[in-house]
Amino acid sequence: MHKALFLDRDGILNVDKGYVYKWEDIIWVEEVFEMIKLAMDRNYLVIVLTNQSGVHYKKYTVNDVESLHKKMSEFLAAKKLKVTDWIYCAEVESESRKPRPGMLLEAQKKYDIDLELSFMVGDKVTDIFETDSKFKRPATFLVRGQYDLSKANLKDNVKIFESHHDIVMELQKVL
Repeated sequence: MHKALFLDRDGILNVDKGYVYKWEDIIWVEEVFEMIKLAMDRNYLVIVLTNQSGVHYKKYTVNDVESLHKKMSEFLAAKKLKVTDWIYCAEVESESRKPRPGMLLEAQKKYDIDLELSFMVGDKVTDIFETDSKFKRPATFLVRGQYDLSKANLKDNVKIFESHHDIVMELQKVL
């Protein structure tokens, strides 16, 4: 089985400006490059799991999302960094929309991932996946930012960090 570092997109890879779908609107979070390199060096798959409700609300299209992910992959590749997969959910009422576990379980099945040995990095309470008796979610690291984390359940392997840098420091210890 593989281990994975799951990353939310907006707020973790790039600055979350709300409904980001154009390459020219991407402002990278610098620490993400170190997160990805660290995961790669330690043989973790890097998989982005992102809600993209802007498609549902007709703010942009599936083609826009896929084109942006392709450009982001190319940019990372130029830095010798790789995201194994970009999995997104465009629907609001879907079992794949975080915090529901659909995207996580899709990645687990597709890449034979041991979720208990994996990690999720996000910036919203919705980045804490719901669990049931069938699986245990990966340890979840949330960064304080523009979203209220006061309702985050800090049980079950969930930790809150003050910065992306603090998450990098923690990943150096646990990956």
